Amino acid sequence: MTTNAQPVSLVRLDELPPRTCAVVRSVETDDEDTQRLKTLGVCLGRRVELVRAGNPLILKIFGSRLGLAAELAARVRVEVCEPGHCALKEDHAE
Repeated sequence: MTTNAQPVSLVRLDELPPRTCAVVRSVETDDEDTQRLKTLGVCLGRRVELVRAGNPLILKIFGSRLGLAAELAARVRVEVCEPGHCALKEDHAE
């Protein structure tokens, strides 16, 4: 049996192009930083949008913007949303 499923390509959050939506797929930090990220809303399965690259980089989560150190963002792996299939964009299409 063959499938057409393509492997998922993950990128570091700090390497995401600006104005790009993505879904958090892994966090590679110690427990303290993982908890800090969760408190900010950066957790597995969460949709985020990179508003501005840099240090700190600016993310949009749940309609709010937050600054995140590039060093910490480098430990977060995301899956880029396919164009036209992002809930963040659909929420603002009205």
